[in-house]
Amino acid sequence: MNPTRPENSGLFLSTVTRDGRPQNGFVGLEDIYGLRAPVSLVVLSACQTGLGKDVRGEGLIGLTRGFMYAGATSVVSSLWKVEDEVTAELMKHFYTNMLQRGMTPAAALRAAQNHIREQPQWRSPYYWAAFTFQGDYQQSIKVSSPTVMKIGEKRLVVVVISAMLLLALGGQLFYRHFRGFHSTVKK
Repeated sequence: MNPTRPENSGLFLSTVTRDGRPQNGFVGLEDIYGLRAPVSLVVLSACQTGLGKDVRGEGLIGLTRGFMYAGATSVVSSLWKVEDEVTAELMKHFYTNMLQRGMTPAAALRAAQNHIREQPQWRSPYYWAAFTFQGDYQQSIKVSSPTVMKIGEKRLVVVVISAMLLLALGGQLFYRHFRGFHSTVKK
């Protein structure tokens, strides 16, 4: 997320096709606004995905608003840099609460955050409070039997998995760029 220039924000998908050819894997904010994605939930579990730029008369412009404009009923995103290990643990509990225990996404996130903050090593709000929920807090995610999924549920799964993969890839690209930058500076 680029809070000063939100139009440059986006997600990275794979930069290669299935047969190994290079492709542009960047999905920009403009692309997200152009989507027609009537999904129940989008989860952006990477660093600073909930940030944006406050534009007078428009409000906060960023990924959350883009996905909601595209049709998402709710979005989970983060307000600051998050640690990989604790985020993975938080997301594990979030999905378990929502998909196995039948909690709404808002309640599932709150319960997952409460679970994380009970762990001595992750007690600080830095570890668990970055994630926010925007949208319909009463909405339930209904999961039918694993063998028969409705089109909307498939879209939800695809969006969630894609967002997680994009964020992981973006993190790797950032790390490689950051590591290369620091090795150049040290020379």
